Parts: sequence; C-alpha cells; structure tokens
Amino acid sequence: MSFLPKISIVTPSFNQGQYIEQTILSVIEQDYKNVELIIIDGGSTDETVSILKKYDNQIAYWVSEPDNGQAHAINKGLEKVTGNVFNWLNSDDYLEPGALQAIADAFEKNAQAELVCGFTHCFWELDKTTSHSYRMGVAPMVATTIHPVKMNQPGSFYKSDIVRELGGVNESLRYVFDDELWFRYCCKYGLANIVEIDDTLVHFRLHNTSKSVGEGFNGFNVEVQHLYTDIAKQAKTPSWLIEGMEEHLQPCPYESKGAWDLTHLESELFFAGFAQSQINRLYKANQIAAAKQAMQWSIDHNYFTWNRMMTSLRLKLLLK
Repeated sequence: MSFLPKISIVTPSFNQGQYIEQTILSVIEQDYKNVELIIIDGGSTDETVSILKKYDNQIAYWVSEPDNGQAHAINKGLEKVTGNVFNWLNSDDYLEPGALQAIADAFEKNAQAELVCGFTHCFWELDKTTSHSYRMGVAPMVATTIHPVKMNQPGSFYKSDIVRELGGVNESLRYVFDDELWFRYCCKYGLANIVEIDDTLVHFRLHNTSKSVGEGFNGFNVEVQHLYTDIAKQAKTPSWLIEGMEEHLQPCPYESKGAWDLTHLESELFFAGFAQSQINRLYKANQIAAAKQAMQWSIDHNYFTWNRMMTSLRLKLLLK
C-alpha cells in the first residue's frame, strides 16, 4: 500500500467501565497500526480510569476530568488529533476487525475522498441479537440527503481537516451534533467526495443506559427540527413555511454556529420537503382551508417534485 493515512479515533467516555476495555482493544488490536486512540473521559467514578491506566502506553492521549458532555469531549479530543482521518467511537461500541484497513484502502483508491461511509451493525446488549445494519443515507441530492436524514455517524470517517474547517461538533446539542456536522458538510462541500463502501466498520451497542434506548428519540427529533429551521431561515425559505416549522418547535438549548455555507443545497427541493410536511400537518389538524392554500401555493411555485408526486396527487384529491 502506497499511502497509509493516520487514523485518529476519539473516544468520549463517562462511567462506561464495563464496556470501554472492549472499545480500546478493538482499536489497538487492529491489523492496521497507523492509528491514534485518544480518550476523553468526563471524570468517571467506576473502573474506567484503572482500565485507561492499564493501556496507558497504547493510548496516544487520555484524560479523566469533568467536561460539558459528549460533544465537548469530542472537541477536546479533536484538539489532540494528529491523524489525516477522524471519527469518534463511543465507549460502549467497538470496531470490526479489519475496519481501519478498509477505511485506509477506500481513501487510497479515491484520491479526492473527504468522507468514507461504511456499515454499522447495531445489536442488543442483553441477548447479543442484531437489531439492524445500515450505512449513512446518501441520496442523489443534498436536499434529499439531509431531509429526511438517515444518520450513521459510527461508520463515517472524515478527513480531519474537513472537520476542523467545519468547526468541530456543536456543543449546544446533546443528541444530534452528528447530524449537524453532516448537514454542514453536505451543504458546504456537496456529495461528490463521499465514498461508500460495503464493509462493516463498527458494532453499535443498544442498552438501557444508552441515549438511543434509555432516553428515547424525542430529544433527537426536537433538536433536529431546530437544525432544519435554522437552515430553512438562512436559505430564505418562504415565510409561511418558516411559521409552520416554528409553530411545532419544542424548546431545546440549540445555538447556531453562525451562517451556514449553503453552496450545494438545492433550496427549492429543500423547500418542497417542508411544504409537503406542513400540508400534511394542516390536513391532519383538519385545517382544510389552510391546507388548500398551502397546496395551491406549492403547486404554483413548483414545490412538488417527481419523487413526491404520488403524495401530492393523493392530497389534491383529498383537498377537493
């Protein structure tokens, strides 16, 4: 192999001592040795620190001290990253053997690659059965890639410099800072330099203390709606759509990182997705006159696209 990129793995951790050793071993026992493991622990009170000390000479950097949550820990780790390629691996997940070589091969074969996306295997901790396996959802266009989003952070490895250019992850978010990073990447850089591979890269553990299971998905949904609304405002989405989006927002601590670079966002297609959602909401709320008005406005402005034609035809029949 002519090019062996240094792959940096940041592991944010807090009181996951029962799992973190498997996480560490899955990185340091890879056949691919040009890897840098950085662990940012939030001051765990379980056995985590003793495990970190056990592998001290095989971890490039680790610290155990209070932080402001997972996103803050990831950004702290990013400051220590010296590799060409970056991702974070949570302390209850682990890499598939051969994963790093597959990632390195993909970057070598695709000189312009900025992001390599492979599969994540999700499994239930209780009985070790598979929940599902999936890859980052990359549609033909940016607008339909980010709305609706099919997020697979564990299996998606960015060029480190790209993540730095994007300002790291948004620390005001608890649940969807991975979505926010992905949205900013797609809108600014487009989809041309994303490489999809068929390899399984990561095993994602589902258990009662994980956010995805123990806290449910309401927090994820609330935060992502704030992201969409922020993008929509900056894309100059029509006011009636913005008003409809804001009407359904629930409180959350999201703070925008500032102006979005929307160079590659197909704004009209992006608007169409929200127009469809708003019309559906109005219809379900029995606000028929408002739904008809929104429908006609959308048709007049070509806000229904071919991939939404069947839904729009059904609505047109319903709203007669």
